[in-house]
Amino acid sequence: MKSLTLQMSDQSRLNINLRERCRMHDLNQAFDDLRIILPYAHGNTVRKLSKIATLLLAKNYILMQVSFNILSSNLFYEIMESFSNVNEVLSIVDSFRWLLRSIFTSER
Repeated sequence: MKSLTLQMSDQSRLNINLRERCRMHDLNQAFDDLRIILPYAHGNTVRKLSKIATLLLAKNYILMQVSFNILSSNLFYEIMESFSNVNEVLSIVDSFRWLLRSIFTSER
């Protein structure tokens, strides 16, 4: 027969394991929910995205949406119009392109 402290230790371990299983279930459900809204090929014949692939796709999708919103907003064009020198505008556009390129090609 086990001692009382060993029984308590076993019960504590079971509780910890249960909490961890619940935590992982919630985390996996969150990844599944994220995969549903991300733009990629869905279907029975397509492999499910890994967790890291899901996060990277989500990051790039968000950055793409932000950059699209910036470029399509009037604010971007108003800022560009405030520069009198064409070379200043070209320099800023090049810097913006470089920034977007560096964001989208950044390493994990």
